[in-house]
Amino acid sequence: MVFKNAILSLLIGMSVVFMSSCTKDEPSVLKVFVRSSANILTPGAHVRIVGDVNKDTPEFMAEKKTNESGVAIFELDELFDQYGKKEDKIAYFTVYARDTAEFPTLGKARAKQYLTSTETIILED
Repeated sequence: MVFKNAILSLLIGMSVVFMSSCTKDEPSVLKVFVRSSANILTPGAHVRIVGDVNKDTPEFMAEKKTNESGVAIFELDELFDQYGKKEDKIAYFTVYARDTAEFPTLGKARAKQYLTSTETIILED
């Protein structure tokens, strides 16, 4: 009877360890908030992020429009999959944002793997 309890306890303990090791990592996300010069969130603004290859970020470019809350959300898991195992998984971007203006407003952003990073761009008139 003691042997059965010991085996059962061992199996339960191993199950807990295996289940905890199968947890999924958090997604890597960059949220860009776009505000007007009057500091109002701007829905429908065009946002483009471009990886800064001078800071060892792999080539990357993505475009989105801000949602009704004035936020463009970029998922970056595919980008971080390009990094080597021992590299610091930090990406640097140049951010271009514009609404109805002819020229975009430039900004910088940084994102880390498994985290949600944020950046705010205030549009120039």
